[in-house]
Amino acid sequence: MGFDLSILAWAIGIVTMLMLASRWVFQPSRPRTGRPAGGPNADLGLLTPVLSHAPRSQVLAAKNLLSERGIRCSVSRLDRDSYDLLVFAVDADRARELLDE
Repeated sequence: MGFDLSILAWAIGIVTMLMLASRWVFQPSRPRTGRPAGGPNADLGLLTPVLSHAPRSQVLAAKNLLSERGIRCSVSRLDRDSYDLLVFAVDADRARELLDE
């Protein structure tokens, strides 16, 4: 009644295959590129800033105004005390007109 090393080899082989399969299944679909670029060269996709580097209270007041007029918008935090107000590019001109009033 000795210990059979083939059982240990099979167990190690099965665990190794499960580890490789889980690494393949759970790997990220896109490479990690770090934090997106900020500033004027930032790629915001379909969004355009209509109010930049403003304090939180001013951005929230502008967001409420635009939301009341039916313009979808969102707030983006740039740093500790600075925010951007973003709208879709098709609504940018109308949003700027409303904010200038």
